Amino acid sequence: MQEVRIHNAAWRRDQIGVDWWYNNYMRKRIWKALAGMVLAMAVVVAVVGAVPVHSVQAPTYAPNAVAIPPRPTALQRDIVTLRETYHLPAIEGCVIRQDGIVDTAVTGVREAGGVAAVMTSDLFHLGSMTKAMTATMLATLVQEGKLSWDMTMAQAFPSWVSVMNPRYRDVTLEQLLTHTSGLPRYTTDPEWASIPAFAGTPTQQREAFARMLLKGSPIGPAGIYRYSNAGYAVAAAIAEHVTNESWEQLMQERLFGPLNMHAAYGWPLLSGPDEPWGHRIKDGVVTPHDPADLYKVPTVLAPAGDVSMSILDYSVFARLHLAGLEGKDGAILSSAIIKRLHQPVLAYSCGWHEELIDNVPTSWHSGTCDTFHTFVLLQPSRDIGIILFTNADGDPTAVQALFGELSKLAAVYAGH
Repeated sequence: MQEVRIHNAAWRRDQIGVDWWYNNYMRKRIWKALAGMVLAMAVVVAVVGAVPVHSVQAPTYAPNAVAIPPRPTALQRDIVTLRETYHLPAIEGCVIRQDGIVDTAVTGVREAGGVAAVMTSDLFHLGSMTKAMTATMLATLVQEGKLSWDMTMAQAFPSWVSVMNPRYRDVTLEQLLTHTSGLPRYTTDPEWASIPAFAGTPTQQREAFARMLLKGSPIGPAGIYRYSNAGYAVAAAIAEHVTNESWEQLMQERLFGPLNMHAAYGWPLLSGPDEPWGHRIKDGVVTPHDPADLYKVPTVLAPAGDVSMSILDYSVFARLHLAGLEGKDGAILSSAIIKRLHQPVLAYSCGWHEELIDNVPTSWHSGTCDTFHTFVLLQPSRDIGIILFTNADGDPTAVQALFGELSKLAAVYAGH
């Protein structure tokens, strides 16, 4: 047994020696092979570096690799069609809900034949859509107890009672604003031309105009609807008399300022050259109106229709009313007061027409002084408002089409 163990130990020593030799031999071969590979790679790199290489960019298939035009909205599509159909210089549109703007669209130019495109920040003359603004300002005075809806002309101007036509003494502020006072209309050019050239500040001129009107004869009994710009002139004169501030100051302090709205008085171009022109349409011919001529809204009638404003700023005012009609108090008026403004006397409230359109309770108005035309429609039950502005007037077919567009768009966007 001992011999065998010695033999095995010797075999193991021999085997270890062979393994060491073999492993050492293989290490040397491996190192030589690696050195050869490194040398070969160095040669390849040197050759490739010496030859110009043209970069080829792989194609990309990202979803935004191809610019796809946005699909036109119903508003954009429709106002473009209206402008092209009736050859209007420009149209702007805005769709609102009580908590914000849903959609806006513009198409056309500031002046017919020009190239300057209209913008949502451009001023448009509101015409009689000013009436609702004047009524809203007056409502802030009612809310504070400085005026009341049933204040009579005798109470508003006690020093005039002796010279006031007795038929006007019991006419109320509400009747002035709902066109049921019996005052003359002052809606035509001849009526405007008949207004005397009153002296003094705008406030003094409106006071003289109100005194003249209330001394004169009504065109009929109170309580009957007769659209009258004069009613809003007298209502503004009452506010000026009570507060000792001008209508312009009251509008800025009580409406435009608190709502952060920019407003101008008179034609837009009087505020700067980069604003829309008004246009008259006659026999299919569109003619720009030069604001430097003598045609303008008389100063005494400014509270009835001489504010200019952008569609974005006007949307703030429209949303105040839409939200109030839906029960939400606004920054300057409670919901209750706003609803009171929209309470109709016959078919008209304080600055708004009130009626069913497509069986939906609707407040609407339009405004024009023959060179711009503006429209607004509010449907609180749908939480939808539609505003359309255009810088031309004179084509009755176009006006009817634009008015019809209000309810059409309201139905479309109410379904969104």
